[in-house]
Amino acid sequence: MNILTPIQKEFYGDDLRWFLGTCINAHPPAGLEGRVKVRINGVHSASTADIPERDLPWAQVLLPTTEGGSSGIGRIPQIVQGSFVFGMFMDGVSSQLPLVLGTLPRIELPSSVQTDRRTSNESATDYTKRRLQNVTTQKFKDDGVRNASVGLRRQQSMKFFIDNGYDLIQASAITGALQAESRFILYDEQWYDSLTTPKLGIANWRKVATLGSRYINLLNFASQFSPNADWKLFSIQLQFVLYELRNDFNQVNSRLIATTNVKDASEVVNRYYLKNTNESYKLAQQAYEEVLS
Repeated sequence: MNILTPIQKEFYGDDLRWFLGTCINAHPPAGLEGRVKVRINGVHSASTADIPERDLPWAQVLLPTTEGGSSGIGRIPQIVQGSFVFGMFMDGVSSQLPLVLGTLPRIELPSSVQTDRRTSNESATDYTKRRLQNVTTQKFKDDGVRNASVGLRRQQSMKFFIDNGYDLIQASAITGALQAESRFILYDEQWYDSLTTPKLGIANWRKVATLGSRYINLLNFASQFSPNADWKLFSIQLQFVLYELRNDFNQVNSRLIATTNVKDASEVVNRYYLKNTNESYKLAQQAYEEVLS
């Protein structure tokens, strides 16, 4: 005779509880990849004095059935800090095992820049989209000229990073940092650091001819396009910056994507990628406002 094992009620579904909350941390520690920390409305006090961030549970995130669902297979969630999320507690009334099912639109007030320059019947969101469309529909003018117009290269840099999935804030931070680092000069072997090593390119990669150096990685990256591809081309250098951010500096990229303002985004790029704070935030803000002007 088969004996049916009772299913524990709290994990069966009779007492499921749904919730709304705000993602406050999208960078889990090792071993908890793919989870987010959420401050849940009605359960967690809004005051960090009552419930510090460290005491909040890491919520699992439901992925679509098009993903693998096994360790190391499939994508990780793209929820960022500040997102408004919807979910349920898997342990019912105990409310200690949150599961995020998705995100909800969050309506934010427009900045003074957006308010001043949009039409009277145009929303801030539509205005920003229109301005971004103007940037992304511009033709990219590639060249290998050592020193060209800084303004043109700033615009082309913004177009490139927006075209590749970054929002206006993130693209501005990267662009401002590159301008502060090199003034978009593509190559110049007269720039030296304290080790008397030439610094080349828009990110000032040190010319160190050793296997695994960022300079050698740049040359190898350029050779993937064609045997005679010139690493000095502006487009190739921009693509290599993108490659670095999404590979060797992927943790920096995750931090950057989680930012919600130009100042924080600039700090991430400067502290963890280019390590240069020289006028970067000011130039990033300039790039940001140029798009909205």
